[in-house]
Amino acid sequence: MGDRSARTALAILGIGLGALWASAGWAGPAHDAGLDPERARRALAAHTLRTVDGRTLALASLRGEVVVVNFWASWCAPCRKELPRLDRLHAELAGRGGRVVAISIDHEARNVRRFVAAHRLSLPVYHDGPDGLARTLDLSHVPFTIVLDRDGGVALATAGADAKALEAITATTRRLMAAAPAGSPAVAVGAR
Repeated sequence: MGDRSARTALAILGIGLGALWASAGWAGPAHDAGLDPERARRALAAHTLRTVDGRTLALASLRGEVVVVNFWASWCAPCRKELPRLDRLHAELAGRGGRVVAISIDHEARNVRRFVAAHRLSLPVYHDGPDGLARTLDLSHVPFTIVLDRDGGVALATAGADAKALEAITATTRRLMAAAPAGSPAVAVGAR
């Protein structure tokens, strides 16, 4: 096989494996997903998002909460399936020290507004475009979800929207929510 044929075969194999990885979903430590946890923590803490109606949110202001950060797009079929489930998770977390933040990489904010209205989503949705935080983090596809602990550290990174990935997001989030926030007094169970 010539050099050109070998490169073509490797490129096709790489694309096929990437598609398989994305469709099968993956959940695990951030570095296994190709995400440097410390670089991600810094980038997330430094970024300010804009809602589709123009309000802003500095992600650093969420320190002290468990935060599920989901990157999605209105044209992404797995995202359309995943977002209603994340909307239910957000309802479970709201008011208890946790939240889901959905960040659209769509080019056009009007597509995001239309999608949110059509699906009656109540979770906070932000439009960051394709050149925003997703590019800074070098994410190769959507959906991509990062679960942050109360200190802003990356507890989980997952690619895909299959049942395994959604279970990992939910389980990690619930585990972090159940842990006492840093600096809170320990409560003895059964003490009077």
